Amino acid sequence: MGYLKMKKKYLVFILFGLLVSSMKASVWNVGLSRIYSLPGQVRLLVQDGDTIYIDGGIYVNDAVKWNNKNLKFIGLGTDTNRTILQYNGDIPNGKGIFVFETPGTCDNPYLQNIVFDGARVSDSDGGNGAGIRFQANNITVMNCKFVNCQNGILEGNGSVTTSNVIIYNSEFENNGYQLPNDPTFSGYEHHIYISASADTLIVQNCYFHHPRGQANSLKTRAQRTFILYNLIDEEATGYGSWEINIAQGGLNIILGNIIIQGFSGANHGILGYDAAVNPLEDFYFVNNTVINKYAGNIKYFNIVPASGINTFKIYNNIFASVVGANNTMFTGNTPALLDSAKNINAIDYLALSFTDPSVNDFSLTSASSAAINNGTNPGVSNTAFSLSPLYMYQSHLLALLPRSITSGIIDIGAYEFSNTTGIDLNPTQINFSVFPNPSSGQFTVSINGFDSKRKYDFEIYNILGEKIGQSIIENTEFIIDLTHAKKGIYFVKVKGSCAASYKKIIIR
Repeated sequence: MGYLKMKKKYLVFILFGLLVSSMKASVWNVGLSRIYSLPGQVRLLVQDGDTIYIDGGIYVNDAVKWNNKNLKFIGLGTDTNRTILQYNGDIPNGKGIFVFETPGTCDNPYLQNIVFDGARVSDSDGGNGAGIRFQANNITVMNCKFVNCQNGILEGNGSVTTSNVIIYNSEFENNGYQLPNDPTFSGYEHHIYISASADTLIVQNCYFHHPRGQANSLKTRAQRTFILYNLIDEEATGYGSWEINIAQGGLNIILGNIIIQGFSGANHGILGYDAAVNPLEDFYFVNNTVINKYAGNIKYFNIVPASGINTFKIYNNIFASVVGANNTMFTGNTPALLDSAKNINAIDYLALSFTDPSVNDFSLTSASSAAINNGTNPGVSNTAFSLSPLYMYQSHLLALLPRSITSGIIDIGAYEFSNTTGIDLNPTQINFSVFPNPSSGQFTVSINGFDSKRKYDFEIYNILGEKIGQSIIENTEFIIDLTHAKKGIYFVKVKGSCAASYKKIIIR
């Protein structure tokens, strides 16, 4: 942690102990106007532990199989000029845009702030292309986007049984197998597909939308899956299958998500539980807000196994629908050990007084009496994981909002009533700019229309959503010094008494 110091117009921000480097690791810079204009040009040059920085821009038809471990790939593009790896046509390697396929050799990649666009392989190669194809041990994906791919992320290698897959702050859009002009074609491709080789999957603060070709938003066979504080939305034009597919059981903790069944879709179901064959068979569905927008037959849970599920806890959830839908909580089998408490089942989600459902803001208002202070303590899992939600989703581009229970009784659904906690889920904007961006570590924050009579606060968050500094602002312009911080993405927040705004800053 560090401290902030104000001196006239300068705000100096110093971090201690955050920068860890290796004397042996090298840094490679890739850019359209640099010596290395494509990531693939450094494939045979990098060594274990190296970092590859990729400038903003569109890098076309450069699919790479990497042959080293502990590599870091960091896109330096900003919102208007992101780092985009785009493939047009079938990828000749038969797997994906970035491929890590050899356990022990390609382990532990870290990818941040990169867009993977258009991953597709031919039907003769399996029709199973991925933005990232991962077959080794342990991967971390931060603030990336996967769009127009047959699979966003496809993970799996039968010889790997201890791999951890961590996905934070990322977006998945229009992924799935689809023949041209045939949105109903069914393939086996998804936004995310995690095979049985993974030990643990963590998906947090991500945004899923517009699946195609009957894709699942998230399909997992992992031994342990944690789906935490995401927005999973099939959207009006999305044509997907399950929002969440638990393909062979395991420990599954689904906590604090907004899950939306769209107007279209293939099977009109929210969650499929296909089998119970993993060593752990414990399922927890807690404090989620589930919205069905399909005016027909809808199933919230489709449970295939008739036995073998040891725990099935459903606590503090909102299940709400459009008027006229035929909603069924369970199809297939109702779990024998079902433990259900304090859930809302509503036939009209518009009657629950959400803040603004038209823009997917399902936070509570003072009129949301059915949800406010009506939940119960969800306890802990059989593995001692706390089931009490700590955060609330606002955007995959922003830090999670803390969820504080001040009344002593938790609210039902994915949000705690903001007036109870003092959290403003829909802040008005403060107009400010950050420059230069990207920055070498020192940058200027300038507030447009600064009013000396108002109180402003400054906060900065790392990519994990952790607040690493704050201070009161007394001048219209001030300088931040992050030269001693880790390179990567940070979020700058400026807030007033009734307004707040965020900007993303890249430190390189």
